[in-house]
Amino acid sequence: MPKSIVRKTPSSIKEKYHQKVLSSSAIYINWIRMLDIQPLFARIVWLDLSIFDLSQLGLGLLYYLLPIDLKPFTIDFDFELPSIDETLQGIWMKFKPVNWEFKYDWLADFKKYIVKNFKEKYQEDLIEYINLKAIYGKTQYARSYYDPFIPREMMRSTMIRLRLMRTPDTSWLSTMQTIQEVLEITGITDDHVFNRVMMHYSAQSEAFVLGMAVLGKSKLCKMDGDFAVIPFMDSQKNMYELKFRTLDHIQLGFILGVTPIGYGLLLPKESIYQLPEGKKNPPIIDVLIEKMRRLTNRLSLTTWAYGNYNRPSEMSNYHESERTNQYDLLQAQRRQIEQWVYYSIPPEESNAVKIRQYQNAVLQAISWKAKRHKWGFKSWEYMTEEQFKEWWLNHWETQGLKRETLNNLYGGMSKWLERLREEKVNLGSRIQRIRKRLAMSV
Repeated sequence: MPKSIVRKTPSSIKEKYHQKVLSSSAIYINWIRMLDIQPLFARIVWLDLSIFDLSQLGLGLLYYLLPIDLKPFTIDFDFELPSIDETLQGIWMKFKPVNWEFKYDWLADFKKYIVKNFKEKYQEDLIEYINLKAIYGKTQYARSYYDPFIPREMMRSTMIRLRLMRTPDTSWLSTMQTIQEVLEITGITDDHVFNRVMMHYSAQSEAFVLGMAVLGKSKLCKMDGDFAVIPFMDSQKNMYELKFRTLDHIQLGFILGVTPIGYGLLLPKESIYQLPEGKKNPPIIDVLIEKMRRLTNRLSLTTWAYGNYNRPSEMSNYHESERTNQYDLLQAQRRQIEQWVYYSIPPEESNAVKIRQYQNAVLQAISWKAKRHKWGFKSWEYMTEEQFKEWWLNHWETQGLKRETLNNLYGGMSKWLERLREEKVNLGSRIQRIRKRLAMSV
Protein backbone atom coordinates (compact mmCIF):
# COMPACT_ATOMS: atom_id res chain seq x y z
CA MET A 1 0.00 0.00 0.00
CA PRO A 2 1.41 3.43 -0.89
CA LYS A 3 1.93 5.78 1.99
CA SER A 4 -0.65 8.52 2.31
CA ILE A 5 0.56 12.05 1.69
CA VAL A 6 0.11 14.35 4.69
CA ARG A 7 0.06 17.99 3.65
CA LYS A 8 1.25 20.49 6.19
CA THR A 9 -1.27 23.21 6.91
CA PRO A 10 -0.29 26.72 8.04
CA SER A 11 -1.70 25.84 11.47
CA SER A 12 0.48 22.74 11.83
CA ILE A 13 3.56 24.70 10.70
CA LYS A 14 2.86 27.35 13.34
CA GLU A 15 2.43 24.70 16.03
CA LYS A 16 5.66 22.95 15.03
CA TYR A 17 7.61 26.24 15.11
CA HIS A 18 6.20 27.07 18.54
CA GLN A 19 7.02 23.63 19.94
CA LYS A 20 10.61 23.73 18.63
CA VAL A 21 11.49 27.32 19.55
CA LEU A 22 9.08 29.10 21.90
CA SER A 23 7.43 26.57 24.22
CA SER A 24 8.79 26.15 27.75
CA SER A 25 10.02 22.64 26.91
CA ALA A 26 11.72 23.92 23.74
CA ILE A 27 13.62 26.55 25.71
CA TYR A 28 14.84 23.94 28.18
CA ILE A 29 15.81 21.44 25.46
CA ASN A 30 17.58 24.11 23.40
CA TRP A 31 19.53 25.18 26.47
CA ILE A 32 20.68 21.58 27.05
CA ARG A 33 21.63 21.31 23.36
CA MET A 34 23.71 24.47 23.60
CA LEU A 35 25.62 22.95 26.52
CA ASP A 36 26.10 19.70 24.59
CA ILE A 37 27.57 21.39 21.50
CA GLN A 38 29.82 23.80 23.39
CA PRO A 39 33.01 21.75 22.71
CA LEU A 40 32.18 21.67 18.98
CA PHE A 41 31.37 25.37 19.00
CA ALA A 42 34.66 26.15 20.76
CA ARG A 43 36.49 24.23 18.03
CA ILE A 44 34.74 26.30 15.32
CA VAL A 45 35.53 29.55 17.15
CA TRP A 46 39.23 28.85 17.63
CA LEU A 47 39.95 27.03 14.37
CA ASP A 48 37.69 28.80 11.86
CA LEU A 49 36.55 32.18 13.17
CA SER A 50 40.02 33.10 14.41
CA ILE A 51 41.42 32.51 10.92
CA PHE A 52 38.93 34.94 9.38
CA ASP A 53 39.61 37.55 12.06
CA LEU A 54 43.38 37.33 11.66
CA SER A 55 43.25 37.48 7.87
CA GLN A 56 40.69 40.29 8.02
CA LEU A 57 42.95 42.34 10.29
CA GLY A 58 45.83 42.05 7.84
CA LEU A 59 43.65 42.75 4.81
CA GLY A 60 42.11 45.69 6.69
CA LEU A 61 45.48 47.39 7.07
CA LEU A 62 46.36 46.73 3.43
CA TYR A 63 42.98 48.10 2.26
CA TYR A 64 42.91 51.08 4.67
CA LEU A 65 40.16 49.68 6.89
CA LEU A 66 40.22 50.31 10.64
CA PRO A 67 39.69 47.33 12.98
CA ILE A 68 36.53 48.99 14.32
CA ASP A 69 35.07 48.82 10.78
CA LEU A 70 35.74 45.09 10.38
CA LYS A 71 32.51 43.31 11.15
CA PRO A 72 31.89 40.81 12.64
CA PHE A 73 35.32 41.21 14.28
CA THR A 74 33.81 43.99 16.40
CA ILE A 75 30.32 42.49 16.78
CA ASP A 76 29.92 41.39 20.36
CA PHE A 77 27.26 41.64 23.07
CA ASP A 78 27.04 42.06 26.80
CA PHE A 79 23.92 40.85 28.57
CA GLU A 80 21.95 41.70 31.66
CA LEU A 81 18.84 40.38 33.37
CA PRO A 82 15.58 42.23 32.65
CA SER A 83 13.42 44.13 35.12
CA ILE A 84 10.13 42.66 36.39
CA ASP A 85 8.15 44.76 33.89
CA GLU A 86 10.34 43.57 31.06
CA THR A 87 9.97 39.94 32.17
CA LEU A 88 6.20 40.30 32.10
CA GLN A 89 6.54 41.34 28.45
CA GLY A 90 8.53 38.19 27.67
CA ILE A 91 11.95 39.87 27.63
CA TRP A 92 14.13 37.16 29.21
CA MET A 93 17.54 38.55 28.41
CA LYS A 94 18.74 42.02 27.40
CA PHE A 95 21.58 42.11 24.90
CA LYS A 96 23.63 45.24 24.46
CA PRO A 97 26.33 45.69 21.77
CA VAL A 98 29.86 45.98 23.18
CA ASN A 99 31.40 49.35 22.37
CA TRP A 100 34.87 48.18 21.37
CA GLU A 101 35.85 51.72 20.43
CA PHE A 102 35.18 52.82 24.02
CA LYS A 103 37.15 49.88 25.46
CA TYR A 104 40.05 50.27 23.04
CA ASP A 105 40.12 53.68 21.40
CA TRP A 106 43.09 52.67 19.23
CA LEU A 107 40.81 50.37 17.22
CA ALA A 108 39.26 53.49 15.67
CA ASP A 109 42.38 55.49 14.81
CA PHE A 110 45.04 54.33 12.34
CA LYS A 111 47.91 56.17 14.01
CA LYS A 112 46.99 54.94 17.51
CA TYR A 113 46.47 51.43 16.17
CA ILE A 114 49.92 51.35 14.59
CA VAL A 115 51.66 52.91 17.62
CA LYS A 116 49.93 50.44 19.95
CA ASN A 117 50.64 47.28 17.97
CA PHE A 118 53.83 47.70 15.96
CA LYS A 119 57.46 48.25 16.93
CA GLU A 120 58.56 51.84 17.10
CA LYS A 121 61.16 51.57 14.32
CA TYR A 122 58.46 50.49 11.83
CA GLN A 123 55.71 52.88 12.91
CA GLU A 124 56.72 55.82 10.71
CA ASP A 125 56.77 53.69 7.55
CA LEU A 126 53.38 52.15 8.38
CA ILE A 127 51.82 55.54 9.11
CA GLU A 128 53.18 56.84 5.82
CA TYR A 129 51.64 53.82 4.08
CA ILE A 130 48.24 54.68 5.51
CA ASN A 131 47.26 57.86 3.66
CA LEU A 132 43.57 58.00 4.33
CA LYS A 133 42.05 60.01 1.49
CA ALA A 134 43.78 60.67 -1.80
CA ILE A 135 44.76 64.24 -2.74
CA TYR A 136 45.40 64.78 -6.43
CA GLY A 137 49.05 65.67 -7.11
CA LYS A 138 50.19 64.77 -3.58
CA THR A 139 49.45 61.20 -2.59
CA GLN A 140 50.96 58.30 -4.48
CA TYR A 141 48.88 55.97 -6.60
CA ALA A 142 47.75 52.80 -4.73
CA ARG A 143 48.76 54.39 -1.40
CA SER A 144 45.36 55.88 -0.52
CA TYR A 145 41.68 55.40 -1.19
CA TYR A 146 39.37 57.34 -3.45
CA ASP A 147 35.72 58.29 -3.41
CA PRO A 148 33.34 56.63 -3.88
CA PHE A 149 33.99 54.17 -1.09
CA ILE A 150 32.08 51.24 -2.63
CA PRO A 151 35.24 49.24 -3.48
CA ARG A 152 36.39 49.39 0.16
CA GLU A 153 32.91 48.57 1.39
CA MET A 154 32.78 45.67 -1.05
CA MET A 155 36.03 44.39 0.45
CA ARG A 156 34.71 44.72 4.00
CA SER A 157 31.23 43.29 3.45
CA THR A 158 32.26 40.54 1.06
CA MET A 159 34.75 39.22 3.60
CA ILE A 160 31.85 38.98 6.02
CA ARG A 161 29.69 37.19 3.48
CA LEU A 162 32.52 34.77 2.68
CA ARG A 163 32.85 34.10 6.41
CA LEU A 164 29.24 32.93 6.44
CA MET A 165 30.08 30.52 3.61
CA ARG A 166 32.79 29.21 5.98
CA THR A 167 34.92 27.06 3.65
CA PRO A 168 37.09 28.77 1.03
CA ASP A 169 36.53 27.16 -2.37
CA THR A 170 35.62 28.08 -5.94
CA SER A 171 32.25 29.48 -4.81
CA TRP A 172 34.21 32.17 -2.93
CA LEU A 173 35.91 33.29 -6.10
CA SER A 174 32.64 33.19 -8.02
CA THR A 175 30.93 35.38 -5.41
CA MET A 176 33.65 38.02 -5.42
CA GLN A 177 34.18 38.02 -9.17
CA THR A 178 30.46 38.56 -9.87
CA ILE A 179 30.26 41.48 -7.43
CA GLN A 180 33.38 43.08 -8.85
CA GLU A 181 32.11 42.82 -12.42
CA VAL A 182 28.91 44.66 -11.47
CA LEU A 183 30.74 47.38 -9.50
CA GLU A 184 33.54 47.59 -12.09
CA ILE A 185 36.28 46.97 -9.52
CA THR A 186 39.70 45.61 -10.39
CA GLY A 187 39.83 41.83 -10.45
CA ILE A 188 42.96 41.57 -8.28
CA THR A 189 40.94 41.67 -5.05
CA ASP A 190 39.27 38.28 -5.37
CA ASP A 191 42.53 36.34 -5.83
CA HIS A 192 44.27 38.31 -3.11
CA VAL A 193 41.55 37.77 -0.49
CA PHE A 194 41.31 34.06 -1.27
CA ASN A 195 45.09 33.62 -1.14
CA ARG A 196 45.45 35.48 2.18
CA VAL A 197 42.77 33.36 3.86
CA MET A 198 44.22 30.13 2.47
CA MET A 199 47.67 31.13 3.76
CA HIS A 200 46.20 31.47 7.24
CA TYR A 201 44.44 28.09 7.04
CA SER A 202 47.63 26.37 5.97
CA ALA A 203 49.80 28.17 8.54
CA GLN A 204 47.42 27.24 11.34
CA SER A 205 47.19 23.53 10.51
CA GLU A 206 50.67 22.91 9.08
CA ALA A 207 52.82 25.01 11.43
CA PHE A 208 52.95 26.28 15.01
CA VAL A 209 52.67 30.06 14.91
CA LEU A 210 52.21 32.08 18.10
CA GLY A 211 48.95 34.02 17.94
CA MET A 212 47.43 31.49 15.53
CA ALA A 213 48.35 27.97 16.64
CA VAL A 214 45.92 25.77 18.55
CA LEU A 215 47.34 23.13 20.91
CA GLY A 216 46.59 19.63 19.67
CA LYS A 217 45.76 20.83 16.13
CA SER A 218 48.77 22.76 14.85
CA LYS A 219 51.87 20.84 13.74
CA LEU A 220 55.60 21.31 13.93
CA CYS A 221 56.49 22.02 10.33
CA LYS A 222 59.46 21.53 8.03
CA MET A 223 62.10 24.28 8.32
CA ASP A 224 64.40 25.93 5.80
CA GLY A 225 66.94 27.69 7.98
CA ASP A 226 64.94 30.18 10.09
CA PHE A 227 61.84 29.93 7.89
CA ALA A 228 58.85 27.63 8.28
CA VAL A 229 57.81 25.81 5.10
CA ILE A 230 54.14 24.96 4.53
CA PRO A 231 52.09 23.75 1.55
CA PHE A 232 49.81 26.36 0.00
CA MET A 233 47.34 26.33 -2.90
CA ASP A 234 46.46 29.65 -4.52
CA SER A 235 43.24 30.75 -6.22
CA GLN A 236 44.40 29.29 -9.55
CA LYS A 237 45.01 25.90 -7.87
CA ASN A 238 48.78 26.26 -8.13
CA MET A 239 50.70 24.52 -5.34
CA TYR A 240 53.57 26.27 -3.55
CA GLU A 241 55.90 25.68 -0.66
CA LEU A 242 55.35 28.89 1.26
CA LYS A 243 58.15 30.21 3.48
CA PHE A 244 57.50 32.57 6.39
CA ARG A 245 58.62 33.24 9.94
CA THR A 246 55.93 35.19 11.82
CA LEU A 247 52.21 35.91 11.81
CA ASP A 248 52.59 39.34 10.20
CA HIS A 249 54.33 37.74 7.19
CA ILE A 250 51.11 35.83 6.50
CA GLN A 251 48.84 38.80 7.22
CA LEU A 252 50.69 41.63 5.47
CA GLY A 253 53.78 40.40 3.71
CA PHE A 254 54.58 40.57 0.02
CA ILE A 255 55.21 37.04 -1.27
CA LEU A 256 56.85 36.81 -4.66
CA GLY A 257 54.72 35.02 -7.23
CA VAL A 258 51.62 35.05 -5.01
CA THR A 259 50.95 38.62 -3.85
CA PRO A 260 50.01 41.26 -6.47
CA ILE A 261 52.20 44.38 -6.56
CA GLY A 262 50.82 46.96 -4.14
CA TYR A 263 48.88 44.36 -2.09
CA GLY A 264 51.60 43.41 0.38
CA LEU A 265 54.43 44.96 2.40
CA LEU A 266 58.13 44.14 2.21
CA LEU A 267 58.72 42.99 5.78
CA PRO A 268 61.91 42.29 7.74
CA LYS A 269 62.83 38.83 8.94
CA GLU A 270 61.74 39.66 12.48
CA SER A 271 58.14 40.39 13.40
CA ILE A 272 57.05 44.02 13.19
CA TYR A 273 54.48 43.48 15.98
CA GLN A 274 55.49 44.74 19.40
CA LEU A 275 55.00 42.67 22.55
CA PRO A 276 54.24 45.08 25.40
CA GLU A 277 55.91 44.28 28.72
CA GLY A 278 57.36 41.07 27.32
CA LYS A 279 53.92 39.50 26.71
CA LYS A 280 53.53 36.85 24.03
CA ASN A 281 50.87 38.69 22.03
CA PRO A 282 50.52 42.18 20.55
CA PRO A 283 47.47 44.06 21.89
CA ILE A 284 45.28 43.34 18.82
CA ILE A 285 45.75 39.59 19.31
CA ASP A 286 44.78 39.94 22.98
CA VAL A 287 41.57 41.67 21.86
CA LEU A 288 40.89 38.78 19.48
CA ILE A 289 41.52 36.18 22.20
CA GLU A 290 39.22 38.07 24.58
CA LYS A 291 36.45 38.03 21.98
CA MET A 292 36.90 34.32 21.26
CA ARG A 293 36.62 33.45 24.95
CA ARG A 294 33.51 35.59 25.31
CA LEU A 295 31.90 33.88 22.31
CA THR A 296 32.62 30.42 23.68
CA ASN A 297 31.43 31.17 27.21
CA ARG A 298 28.25 32.87 26.03
CA LEU A 299 26.89 30.10 23.79
CA SER A 300 24.08 28.99 26.13
CA LEU A 301 22.57 32.49 25.98
CA THR A 302 21.61 31.73 22.37
CA THR A 303 18.61 29.92 23.84
CA TRP A 304 17.27 33.17 25.23
CA ALA A 305 18.06 35.08 22.07
CA TYR A 306 15.78 32.65 20.19
CA GLY A 307 13.09 32.66 22.87
CA ASN A 308 13.03 36.38 23.66
CA TYR A 309 9.89 38.58 23.52
CA ASN A 310 7.78 35.55 24.45
CA ARG A 311 5.49 35.94 27.49
CA PRO A 312 5.00 33.04 29.93
CA SER A 313 1.35 32.67 28.85
CA GLU A 314 2.45 32.40 25.22
CA MET A 315 4.76 29.45 25.95
CA SER A 316 1.87 27.07 26.60
CA ASN A 317 -0.43 27.99 23.70
CA TYR A 318 0.78 28.78 20.22
CA HIS A 319 -2.54 30.45 19.37
CA GLU A 320 -1.65 33.20 21.87
CA SER A 321 1.96 33.55 20.80
CA GLU A 322 2.63 36.79 18.93
CA ARG A 323 6.11 35.57 17.96
CA THR A 324 4.49 32.53 16.33
CA ASN A 325 2.02 34.74 14.50
CA GLN A 326 4.85 36.94 13.30
CA TYR A 327 6.66 33.85 11.98
CA ASP A 328 3.47 32.72 10.25
CA LEU A 329 3.01 36.09 8.53
CA LEU A 330 6.56 35.96 7.21
CA GLN A 331 6.00 32.40 5.99
CA ALA A 332 2.70 33.38 4.38
CA GLN A 333 4.53 36.14 2.54
CA ARG A 334 7.09 33.61 1.35
CA ARG A 335 4.39 31.17 0.19
CA GLN A 336 2.63 33.89 -1.81
CA ILE A 337 5.87 34.82 -3.54
CA GLU A 338 6.64 31.18 -4.35
CA GLN A 339 3.15 30.71 -5.79
CA TRP A 340 3.56 33.82 -7.95
CA VAL A 341 6.86 32.46 -9.28
CA TYR A 342 5.26 29.05 -9.94
CA TYR A 343 2.66 30.58 -12.27
CA SER A 344 5.16 32.97 -13.89
CA ILE A 345 7.59 30.36 -15.21
CA PRO A 346 7.16 29.29 -18.86
CA PRO A 347 5.91 25.70 -19.39
CA GLU A 348 9.20 24.45 -20.85
CA GLU A 349 10.95 25.18 -17.53
CA SER A 350 8.21 23.99 -15.21
CA ASN A 351 9.96 21.07 -13.54
CA ALA A 352 10.41 20.73 -9.79
CA VAL A 353 14.13 21.57 -9.74
CA LYS A 354 13.87 24.68 -11.95
CA ILE A 355 10.80 25.95 -10.13
CA ARG A 356 12.61 25.72 -6.79
CA GLN A 357 15.64 27.53 -8.21
CA TYR A 358 13.56 30.38 -9.61
CA GLN A 359 11.68 30.65 -6.31
CA ASN A 360 14.98 30.88 -4.42
CA ALA A 361 16.21 33.51 -6.86
CA VAL A 362 13.17 35.74 -6.34
CA LEU A 363 13.29 35.30 -2.56
CA GLN A 364 16.94 36.35 -2.67
CA ALA A 365 16.13 39.44 -4.74
CA ILE A 366 13.71 40.48 -2.01
CA SER A 367 15.68 39.57 1.10
CA TRP A 368 19.31 40.45 0.35
CA LYS A 369 18.59 44.17 0.27
CA ALA A 370 16.17 43.88 3.19
CA LYS A 371 18.17 42.45 6.07
CA ARG A 372 17.53 43.69 9.61
CA HIS A 373 20.98 42.43 10.59
CA LYS A 374 23.02 44.09 7.86
CA TRP A 375 26.48 42.65 8.37
CA GLY A 376 27.58 40.63 5.41
CA PHE A 377 25.06 42.26 3.06
CA LYS A 378 26.27 45.87 2.84
CA SER A 379 27.74 45.37 -0.62
CA TRP A 380 24.30 44.57 -1.97
CA GLU A 381 22.64 47.34 0.02
CA TYR A 382 24.98 49.94 -1.46
CA MET A 383 24.34 48.78 -5.01
CA THR A 384 21.82 50.72 -7.04
CA GLU A 385 18.80 48.71 -8.12
CA GLU A 386 20.27 48.40 -11.62
CA GLN A 387 23.61 47.16 -10.24
CA PHE A 388 21.84 44.69 -7.98
CA LYS A 389 19.70 43.44 -10.86
CA GLU A 390 22.80 42.92 -13.03
CA TRP A 391 24.56 41.03 -10.24
CA TRP A 392 21.42 38.95 -9.61
CA LEU A 393 21.00 38.06 -13.29
CA ASN A 394 24.65 37.07 -13.65
CA HIS A 395 24.62 35.05 -10.43
CA TRP A 396 21.57 32.96 -11.27
CA GLU A 397 22.49 32.57 -14.92
CA THR A 398 25.68 30.83 -13.76
CA GLN A 399 23.43 28.50 -11.73
CA GLY A 400 21.78 27.31 -14.95
CA LEU A 401 18.70 29.56 -15.11
CA LYS A 402 17.63 31.36 -18.28
CA ARG A 403 18.42 35.06 -18.38
CA GLU A 404 15.23 35.84 -20.30
CA THR A 405 13.05 34.17 -17.65
CA LEU A 406 14.99 35.91 -14.87
CA ASN A 407 14.52 39.26 -16.61
CA ASN A 408 10.78 38.66 -16.89
CA LEU A 409 10.54 37.73 -13.20
CA TYR A 410 12.48 40.84 -12.13
CA GLY A 411 10.29 43.02 -14.33
CA GLY A 412 7.16 41.47 -12.89
CA MET A 413 8.16 41.98 -9.26
CA SER A 414 9.62 45.47 -9.79
CA LYS A 415 6.16 46.98 -9.11
CA TRP A 416 6.04 45.69 -5.54
CA LEU A 417 9.68 44.78 -4.77
CA GLU A 418 10.67 47.83 -2.70
CA ARG A 419 7.42 47.89 -0.72
CA LEU A 420 7.75 44.18 0.10
CA ARG A 421 11.31 44.69 1.31
CA GLU A 422 10.16 47.44 3.67
CA GLU A 423 7.29 45.27 4.95
CA LYS A 424 9.67 42.36 5.56
CA VAL A 425 12.05 44.49 7.66
CA ASN A 426 9.24 46.10 9.66
CA LEU A 427 7.43 42.82 10.27
CA GLY A 428 10.63 41.10 11.42
CA SER A 429 11.20 43.63 14.23
CA ARG A 430 7.59 44.46 15.13
CA ILE A 431 7.23 42.30 18.28
CA GLN A 432 10.55 43.48 19.67
CA ARG A 433 9.54 47.13 19.26
CA ILE A 434 6.11 46.60 20.83
CA ARG A 435 7.35 44.65 23.87
CA LYS A 436 10.10 47.15 24.66
CA ARG A 437 7.65 50.02 24.40
CA LEU A 438 5.09 48.27 26.67
CA ALA A 439 7.75 47.50 29.28
CA MET A 440 8.78 51.16 29.39
CA SER A 441 5.22 52.43 29.66
CA VAL A 442 4.26 50.36 32.74
